[in-house]
Amino acid sequence: MLQQTTVATVSPKYERFLNRFPDVRSLAAASEGEVLKHWAGLGYYCRARNLHRAASEIIARHAGTFPSDFDSVLALPGVGRYTAGAILSIAFSKPYPVVDGNVIRVFSRLFGLPGRPKDPGFVRTIWKHAENLVPRKDPGDWNQALMELGATLCTPDAPSCGICPISSRCVANKQKRQDELPTPDKRRKTVLVRWLCLKVVNNGKILIWRRSDQERLLKNLWGLPEAERLAVEPGRRLALIRHTITHHNLTVDLRSGSWPEGRDLPLEARWVPLRKTREHLVSSLWLKCLKAAPDSAELM
Repeated sequence: MLQQTTVATVSPKYERFLNRFPDVRSLAAASEGEVLKHWAGLGYYCRARNLHRAASEIIARHAGTFPSDFDSVLALPGVGRYTAGAILSIAFSKPYPVVDGNVIRVFSRLFGLPGRPKDPGFVRTIWKHAENLVPRKDPGDWNQALMELGATLCTPDAPSCGICPISSRCVANKQKRQDELPTPDKRRKTVLVRWLCLKVVNNGKILIWRRSDQERLLKNLWGLPEAERLAVEPGRRLALIRHTITHHNLTVDLRSGSWPEGRDLPLEARWVPLRKTREHLVSSLWLKCLKAAPDSAELM
């Protein structure tokens, strides 16, 4: 959950998630929809799907016990080198390194290494330093200390070099190059996206739409349908919602709509009871839309 999300946002959702899925078996036995529902508000929903798939593989291939060897951990859905190293060093005290954005920044400054954090060659160099330095004793403490150092003292802007425990050995500090290292990534251009979406309600039910895996945003998630997908005329404006997903700035023009009587629904569409709307529309974008234009039954 902490990948791409802040501790303040994660903490209450983490507790709620664990209350519902206290172990790997309960997670594996749940439906994807229920897992996504309890992930609502954290974004990057592929993480929740991978977590669900990983739980199923742990049951099927490892008899419900989390593996402790690197190759088996790395083979789990959604697990990369960083996550595998974090799990094995922290949970199993095995000397595997971790490299995240904080560690890249610390080592770039410590050793005076120029390079962009998203450049593969530069990141490989950082990994080599991490491999050489991770201790055999308490590697989890070491890795967490490195990440914490980057998060709290060796920050991107205005690092606290005066109280840093390794400042006397830091090349960037000696050469006054803290602002130069690592080389700043080029900022991605902001993409403006505008959707005209419909809220179609009939006989206590709302019409929702399953987005395909070819969508730019919110792939494979249920959402309010875009007007162009239903080929119906939008009605009055209910709300204008602004939302950000990575480098995309979305504006959703939410309008009322009606479905012609007797007309078949597209395969991607479904009527659901208003009281169950929030079980399907888990993205924080749609939750904003529901809050901006609520129906009494949705609040039940």
